[in-house]
Amino acid sequence: VRKFQERGIEVRWVLKPEDVNEWRKRIDRNTRFLYAETPSNPGLQFFDLKPVIELAHEYGIPMVVDSTIASPALLRPLTIGADIVIHSATKVMSSSGMGMAGAVIARQPIVTSIPNEEMKADFALYLKRYPQRDQGGCLHPFQALMTLNDLRDLRHRVDLLSRNALTVARFLAAHPKVLEVSYLGLESHPLHSVAKRYLKLADSDENRYTHLLAFRVKGGPEKTRQVFDRFRLIYRATDLGRIKTVATIPAISTHLLQGEECREMACIPPDLIRLSVGAEDPADVIADLEQALSGV
Repeated sequence: VRKFQERGIEVRWVLKPEDVNEWRKRIDRNTRFLYAETPSNPGLQFFDLKPVIELAHEYGIPMVVDSTIASPALLRPLTIGADIVIHSATKVMSSSGMGMAGAVIARQPIVTSIPNEEMKADFALYLKRYPQRDQGGCLHPFQALMTLNDLRDLRHRVDLLSRNALTVARFLAAHPKVLEVSYLGLESHPLHSVAKRYLKLADSDENRYTHLLAFRVKGGPEKTRQVFDRFRLIYRATDLGRIKTVATIPAISTHLLQGEECREMACIPPDLIRLSVGAEDPADVIADLEQALSGV
């Protein structure tokens, strides 16, 4: 947002993405696109995409979706009408946690009000041919190799991680020292029914709800930090989507510099632990969570 402001570009936030009318109120003749991250990281917000995509096209502008958390294994926004999809391939698409890459996928043509036929016809190629060339970004061949190698088993891996995450989420939801669990796979989650309509394994009707969950510890930020510091098996780091389980406290790490107001908008309270569940036996992850929670 800061970079946009420096360039004179206005960003308008939609606080209730499930409300199409709120999106509509933010649109005027200068609006260039609608953008959504879903499921969001780490708040795991989700909403019905189709009405918002239809709204964007009603105004002749593209819908851009960041689908990093779901990955193409669970959510393919182009198939429901989105124009552009972006991924941080550093996350679950590169399970080693050592990759650094991104991906842009676009339909042909995209919907846009910008009078540039070349961009409209093939946005992804246009992006590579001009903005990427002009700004100098270039993926290292070894990074490309690592990402490509990890992509080969993406569907199988996301299936496994998602099943493990559901098992862990159910344990946390029943724990007396846990205030709240946010995982789209829990039927108690207010957005479960919406997520169920969209999040399905590729080439299957089976629902999976990603590897990512978040939970709040009773007792506030101090108790949360004590639990976090007691993790033994669970790796404490700021990345996610690894083959191993990783945890962080977003309010003091990934989202620290956003400020309290922005964190509140993003559903990130100070007592929230983000947990990216890996491929370990979920019983081992649960045992580590149990010893950490019971020790405070």
